[in-house]
Amino acid sequence: MAAYRLHRGLIAAGHDSRMIVLSKQSADPTVTQFSPPHDPLTRIRRGLKRRLLERVSNKISARPRGLGLFTDDRSQHGADVLQHLFPTDVLNLHWVVSFIDYETFFWRLPDELPVVWTLHDMNPLTGGCHHAADCERFQCNCGMCPHLGSSIENDLSRQIWGRKRQSYDSIAKERVAFVAPSRWLAGKVKESSLGQGFRVGVIPNGLDMKIFKPRERRVAREALGLAPDSTYILFASYFSKDSYKGFPKLLEALQRLQIFPGLSGLAVGLGESEPTTCSPIPIKSLGFISSEEHMSLVYCAADLFVLPSMQDNFPNTAVEALACGVPTVAFHVGGIPEIVRNGGTGLTVSPGDSVALARAMDELLADPERRAVMSSECRRVALEEYSLEVQAKRYCQLYEEMRARASAASGVNSSDVISSV
Repeated sequence: MAAYRLHRGLIAAGHDSRMIVLSKQSADPTVTQFSPPHDPLTRIRRGLKRRLLERVSNKISARPRGLGLFTDDRSQHGADVLQHLFPTDVLNLHWVVSFIDYETFFWRLPDELPVVWTLHDMNPLTGGCHHAADCERFQCNCGMCPHLGSSIENDLSRQIWGRKRQSYDSIAKERVAFVAPSRWLAGKVKESSLGQGFRVGVIPNGLDMKIFKPRERRVAREALGLAPDSTYILFASYFSKDSYKGFPKLLEALQRLQIFPGLSGLAVGLGESEPTTCSPIPIKSLGFISSEEHMSLVYCAADLFVLPSMQDNFPNTAVEALACGVPTVAFHVGGIPEIVRNGGTGLTVSPGDSVALARAMDELLADPERRAVMSSECRRVALEEYSLEVQAKRYCQLYEEMRARASAASGVNSSDVISSV
């Protein structure tokens, strides 16, 4: 979603942006779904690679429960994605798991094509994990991976790290720029062994501020069929089993809340219903919401947004709540404190401290006037720093710099096209 928002922002700014995706979920003609070649030889090659990767995937799935996302660097599609690229000035990569095959893709990229890679997590910097947590082995060469429950030096993480290292070594460092949405993730690029030598900058994700905006709470609640006089705490994706989402800590915090009449929870997301049955307050599940207009109403219906992530880069939900003027309570991890500014746009507490999380919720729920002041600050920060126009402008400046370097090196005229993968 963050990638698509940037794509639309670039088009609104007058640029010819095309997006290539593995699975298309809109009718947008500027988005192309990848269609693999169907000739017999390619189909045989793809089938063999798919069976190999299925065996790897089965081993990853056999890990101990509760570990975060871990993925391979390979794809059954090999270098076939390159055949879908338009004549373009800049290639902007996003989340490419199971889509591009690092080794064949980077080895066969046109020499004159500059690459901007927007990082949505740590995966391009590691031997497979998407959030390293307390592990620092991504700073050297991985191996003995805690995310695999491994005590072997040359385990899958070391092998993936090695293939990524070879792939990155196949392209000139000056042709590539990493973009991190948060200063926290930019710091991880500089710490990582795989990120050494590459340019890295910080451009936060942007939002359409005409969609995500403050609305009258009574009207939002009426549209959603909610009680007009209740006090609502909002949780997003709270059904997730991923340990880094922190929902067990959220449930612990809810058990410690000062319960008062009318206090209820709102939840959006997919998954099991366990949190609703374990919670001391009633929780209304709104399910998965795909419409941004609908999601904006949900934020505006809430008095407080709670984000219990134990690891995160730059969560869209935190920026969406900010733009709608809803204060957030969260753990002080990753890039979250860059959005949830303690005492300004919400409150942050020590990671994993469910007692402090409950205390922070109690503090804001008991003080409507303070929440109102925070709400105004939320909107001000969102408009000044996280609008789609600001994001698109900053990306365009980077594209121009990368394009100028490539043009100077090759003498090729530019066509003002940005391709996103």
